[in-house]
Amino acid sequence: MEQYQPLIGVILEKLDQTYKDLQFNYNGLDGIIKGHSEHEVRNTPELITITELRDSYLELLQVMEKRFPGLK
Repeated sequence: MEQYQPLIGVILEKLDQTYKDLQFNYNGLDGIIKGHSEHEVRNTPELITITELRDSYLELLQVMEKRFPGLK
């Protein structure tokens, strides 16, 4: 059904952009965490939250990479 090819192309482009956005956010959060000691990260509520957010981004990226290996 050729009529859906453009739609699929647009969705794949958006998925690729979403992946790049997630990767950018992950890298930013990871940089914040790496700028602090392990003690600070474990004992500062904001850094604990940032760590949880970073880990969530990583999980999303891993699922996307597994499902769509061409995104990397």
